[in-house]
Amino acid sequence: MAYSDFKLIEVIDSFGLAIHESSGLFVTVKEQECSDLLSTILRENVDLAVAISSEKARREMIISPTC
Repeated sequence: MAYSDFKLIEVIDSFGLAIHESSGLFVTVKEQECSDLLSTILRENVDLAVAISSEKARREMIISPTC
């Protein structure tokens, strides 16, 4: 079953889970600039990755591109 087939409410009900959300978890972490390399990789690969129908292929195009 693909990840996109799961619905959060169904998983919560099936496994008897409880969601504990909190805001401000990273409020004390300073924002960081991304590197030029990361910006270039994302600029060159995200459009193609989004157009691909396979979740695995999309992920691989973004996190492990061939340069």
